[in-house]
Amino acid sequence: MALVFSSGSVAGGPRSVSKILAAARDVLSGQGYPALTIEAVAAAAGVGKSTIYRWWPSKEALVADALAEIFRADEIPDLGDTHAELRRAVDMTIDNYANEDMATSLPALAGGLLPHPELMTRFREAFLYRKRENIAAALRRGIQRGDLPHDLDVDLVQDIWAGTILYRRLMTGSPLNTDLAEHLVQLATNTPPLLPHQEAEVRPVREP
Repeated sequence: MALVFSSGSVAGGPRSVSKILAAARDVLSGQGYPALTIEAVAAAAGVGKSTIYRWWPSKEALVADALAEIFRADEIPDLGDTHAELRRAVDMTIDNYANEDMATSLPALAGGLLPHPELMTRFREAFLYRKRENIAAALRRGIQRGDLPHDLDVDLVQDIWAGTILYRRLMTGSPLNTDLAEHLVQLATNTPPLLPHQEAEVRPVREP
């Protein structure tokens, strides 16, 4: 088990690690991030608080490892089809943020870890760098094939994708569905998105 935020070494770790991480996710789902406490997780896992604190220095570190275990950062295979590869990338991002615990907790975690540069670096490694590099590789393949603009900003594309998905999940409540995935892919391929257009109201022309 690759623990990112644990203050101890993984080798020889407590056998209850999986149970603790699962309990943290259960408490997170039931009580929400602000109300989650080490005491509640310890009780749900059937361990003492000291066991948790021996491996995680804070609530933030524990929750970050619990979420990192289920966060998808898959490699995008070379399918020889840029559209199919980008759909996999967008669908993976949607899957991550469709998870309510992930969507609501990651921004709070980032804020809590920001004053701690070392933990913030680990946070970015767990939830950003590997996923972004895997998606960037797919975008670069599309550029090499000539399917995407040669000057495409692969970082900005990912910012737009993740920002749109997270904003819809947290703010507007708009659906994270196949139509959204297709529109986001089209933004990268520079194809005009098939968005519905409202017909302009025709007003009668008045004679002077």
